Amino acid sequence: MNEQLKNEPIISVRGLTKSFGKNTVIHGIDLDIMSGEKITIIGPSGCGKSTFLRCLNCMEDPSGGSIFFQGVDIADTKVNINTHRERIGMVFQQFNLFNNKTVIDNITLAPIYVEKRKLRKAKRKNFVTSVKNIFRKEKLPLEATTTKKKIVERAEERAMELLRRIGLEEKAHVYPSTLSGGQKQRIAIVRALAMEPKVMLFDEPTSALDPEMVGEVLDLMKELANDGMTMIVVTHEMGFAREVADKVLFMYDGVIAEEAPPKEFFESPKNPRLQQFLQSIL
Repeated sequence: MNEQLKNEPIISVRGLTKSFGKNTVIHGIDLDIMSGEKITIIGPSGCGKSTFLRCLNCMEDPSGGSIFFQGVDIADTKVNINTHRERIGMVFQQFNLFNNKTVIDNITLAPIYVEKRKLRKAKRKNFVTSVKNIFRKEKLPLEATTTKKKIVERAEERAMELLRRIGLEEKAHVYPSTLSGGQKQRIAIVRALAMEPKVMLFDEPTSALDPEMVGEVLDLMKELANDGMTMIVVTHEMGFAREVADKVLFMYDGVIAEEAPPKEFFESPKNPRLQQFLQSIL
C-alpha cells in the first residue's frame, strides 16, 4: 500500500444529515476517521449520538450527505450496502443475540450465510463461463474449490478461536439465556469480530450491564484497541474515553460541538455546554 492510500480516511463523513419526519436530529456533520483510530463520542441523552453511529453503516438511512467507506459512498442508494456492511461490525446496548440459537450458532450465522452466498454466486459464474467456453471450444474454468461443509467447518473453527480468546470456550453450545450480561456482550463483540471487520461501532455497549460486569467488556474493548482495530464508541464511560481514545467528540443538538485528544478534551474544554456536561458527570 502506498503512502497516499495509508493517509486516506477509512471513513469520511461529509454534510451528513438525518431527519425523522420534520425533526432533524443530525445537522451537517463532517468527520474523518483514519484506519486504526479510536474515537469515543459522548454527550447528553437525545443529542444524536446513537443515530449518528447507526448512520455510519446505514442502519439508519441518511437524509443527506455522504459517507465514504474505503472510498465508496455507502449513502448512495445505488450502492449494495450489505457488501460494505460486512466490514463494519456493530455492537448494540442490548446484545441482540438470538435466544433460540446456541452461542456458536450466533457467532457463525452471518459468516456462513455470506460465504454460502459467495459460493452460489461463484458456481453460477462458473456455469455461465463453462457454457460459453464449450461453444468457443476453450478450456473449461476451474470450479469453486470450497463446499458448504468446508464453509461451516471454517466458521466454527474461527468461532472457537474467538471464544478461547475471551475465555468462554466452554459456553459454545449453551443458549444466551444462561449467560450473564457481561458474557452476552462479549459474545456479541465476538460475533461482530467473526466477520473480520475493518471498523467496529459500539453503541453504549456497557449501559445495560450491572456495574460489576462493565470491566470485563471494557477490558475486551481495550484489547481490540491495542490490536489496532478502528473503533467508534458511543459511551458514558469517561475513564475508557480518557485511556483508549485518540480523539473524543462531544455531540450536542445533532452536531459535533467539540473534538480533541482526551487530555485536552477533559482538562481544557472550550465549549460552554461541554464544560457544563463534564461538571455534571465527573
